[in-house]
Amino acid sequence: MKFGQKSKNTGPKEYQIAPENILEVRDLRVDIKVDDYILNAVRGVTFTMKKGEALGLVGESGCGKSVTSKEILGINPENCSSAGEVLFRTKAGQVLNLLTLEKDGDIYRGLRGTEMAMIFQEPMTAFSPLYTIGNQLAEIIRIHEPKTTKKEARERVLQMLKKVGIANPEKRIDQYPHEFSGGMLQRALIAMMLCCNPDFLVADEPTTALDVTIQAQILELMKELQKEFGMSILFITHDLGIVANMCDNVAVMYLGEIVEYGTVRQIFHNPQHPYTKGLLRSLPKMNQSRAERLYVIDGVVPLPVDMQPCCGFFDRCGHCVKGVCDCQAISERIVEPGHYVRCVLTEQGDK
Repeated sequence: MKFGQKSKNTGPKEYQIAPENILEVRDLRVDIKVDDYILNAVRGVTFTMKKGEALGLVGESGCGKSVTSKEILGINPENCSSAGEVLFRTKAGQVLNLLTLEKDGDIYRGLRGTEMAMIFQEPMTAFSPLYTIGNQLAEIIRIHEPKTTKKEARERVLQMLKKVGIANPEKRIDQYPHEFSGGMLQRALIAMMLCCNPDFLVADEPTTALDVTIQAQILELMKELQKEFGMSILFITHDLGIVANMCDNVAVMYLGEIVEYGTVRQIFHNPQHPYTKGLLRSLPKMNQSRAERLYVIDGVVPLPVDMQPCCGFFDRCGHCVKGVCDCQAISERIVEPGHYVRCVLTEQGDK
């Protein structure tokens, strides 16, 4: 499956994906109805993920990253409608089109937790303040594995709290969320997501609310757990430093589209899209003086309402080609094997 390739929906069928892939998203479109207008939040997103791969989905706020990830897990609100295909390989080897499943149906509910999970931005809102941390983690295990006893579930929770580096887990397991620091809550949330050993994990800005030291510890922990459990991780972030440290491949998203896709080395050493170049220029440098201002991309991400066929970045791009970028859809172009971009400034490579 190539970046930008469109899917052909022919109705219910036996779905097939490449044997090395756990996830194939094909021409995903998500519209959000807000009052009297519709937001075209995701516009034809296509990407694949291999087993054990870490993919970084990068872009400014409002680009559609979180909507894309939540549509995969089927947790977008009711005012969202979707089209395309999201093909997921279960542990049993069955390939399901997640968009055809009932969001609150038994199949989808069975997948969440045991097959796929999500780490949210703010861990404090992910836990109920009325129950202990241990109670909430044990509940996840007993819901998905009804034959597990309370004693067995508690023992597994203790083991998982130890695994994510929480000191004195025998005491912490009976404490409430308000008794945990932000870093400890993030560790507890990671433990909750891994209790049933899912194959696919979405990490939505998992370190945004943490200080730099704790952020580094959490990222190192996630790398170790990914290696141990063999998970595929979709990192949703605007921090390219996290991407460089954690990911194998990068998908740069802007205004509901993936505008550039490649390996970490390709994106960082040979960026092609003006938006990708702008994001990289915005990174602070080690030798940068205090008086030197950080580079800022002019303008803001527009509301995706009544989107016309064009490059979504044209009105913020200093290299926009009038009569081309602003009035026609830009198809993907291959830069080198595994590296694709939607920009007319890039010469078309050999396919």
